[in-house]
Amino acid sequence: MNGLLNWQAVAIIPAAGSGRRMRVNGNQEKQKLMLVLEGETIFLRSIKALDIPEIEAFFIPVAAAERREFSRQIKESFPNREVYLCAGGKERQDSIYSALVLVGAWQGWRVPEERRLILIHDAARPLIEKDLIQEALSVASQTGAAGVGVPVKDTIKIVGRDRVITATPERSNLWAIQTPQVFTWPVLWTAYSTAKVEGETGTDDASLVERTGWPVQMVTGSYRNIKITTPEDLIMAQALLRSSSPQPPLGRNKINKLEVDVERQTSKCFQSKEEKTMLRVGQGFDVHKLVSGRRLVLGGVEIPSELGLEGHSDADALIHAVIDALLGATGEGDIGELFPDTDPAYQGIDSQLLLRKVMDRLKGAGVKPINIDATVIAQYPKIAPYRQEMRENLATLLGLSLKEINIKATTTEKLGFTGRKEGIAVQVVALVQLSSSCSLV
Repeated sequence: MNGLLNWQAVAIIPAAGSGRRMRVNGNQEKQKLMLVLEGETIFLRSIKALDIPEIEAFFIPVAAAERREFSRQIKESFPNREVYLCAGGKERQDSIYSALVLVGAWQGWRVPEERRLILIHDAARPLIEKDLIQEALSVASQTGAAGVGVPVKDTIKIVGRDRVITATPERSNLWAIQTPQVFTWPVLWTAYSTAKVEGETGTDDASLVERTGWPVQMVTGSYRNIKITTPEDLIMAQALLRSSSPQPPLGRNKINKLEVDVERQTSKCFQSKEEKTMLRVGQGFDVHKLVSGRRLVLGGVEIPSELGLEGHSDADALIHAVIDALLGATGEGDIGELFPDTDPAYQGIDSQLLLRKVMDRLKGAGVKPINIDATVIAQYPKIAPYRQEMRENLATLLGLSLKEINIKATTTEKLGFTGRKEGIAVQVVALVQLSSSCSLV
């Protein structure tokens, strides 16, 4: 590897942010990373900047609603690159942790943990220069932790809640941190796992590392390495890109045209919800064995019975099938991946809590359930007396009306394992609504 003999490096590029600060006329229906910047999306420009020999694999946390579009762009532009999309979290820190779990399990490692470099770069910084990336990698290999940044140019004021200035720190010691930030695996994993256990949050990766006592070495960056968070940033980025190409200087008329072009681009992408949504269908199926000595819980309702359902959790087959249907509709795997039966944390857990966790995850990705249609297949017990309460529970958990929750019960006429009262099976179909992402222009 160039300049990093006996080292390996991978990159994490968080791309699950909603881009709330990038809006037009109050609407936010478009991931800002999909905005086009001089012929390419912001996302693609950022990935291409990181496409250097030193980086062997990319791990990209994305929102479920945008996974398909990110995947399409990556496959078209980087067909021979090792790229992994993982589930983005509610906050940036959650997304990075999700990616770190995959990085730790990556099968491509050939060197000891202390010689593994993890580079983290904001997908909204498309103007990063390759030499800065390589310098950050080099410094981190020597120090264990490095961050790119620049000295601040403005005088910084500390202001109270009443907007009265309370202090003016010495400017010569102040830097604005950027990305990439690079760390050895032990340093970064210790920081993130400690923060998770202690419930700490940080505004960037370096701040979490600092809390562990590990020093972070600054690498002098570039003022061109801006983070695009507003339409004005997009105008600035386009101007910087054009200024570095062999074109005539921008006159006032060209700047006006540039502003119009950006407004057109953002207006295309921030459409009304009615115009920019799509529907997805998911199917869920679950089976649990009937045994003595267990509670029988379906749809969050405990049914008086001599037999109950066997399982790692409370074995609520109805809720489990609902979860799988929702995850299937959004391409997010299945319940076993999120809540493995090998994890003691889920031993005997109320499955309603698991559904709430899934709903939080879907809401963060802009996913809204539309309706649920469930079929409970059981010779025993009788489901009808408890069906209404099950519907009410699911409606509350999913944020739907009773009309949008349908539960049917049937037998198999004493055929098969359900007919012999050996178990209960549940089938669920879920319809969900996702906010769609724009295609390349």
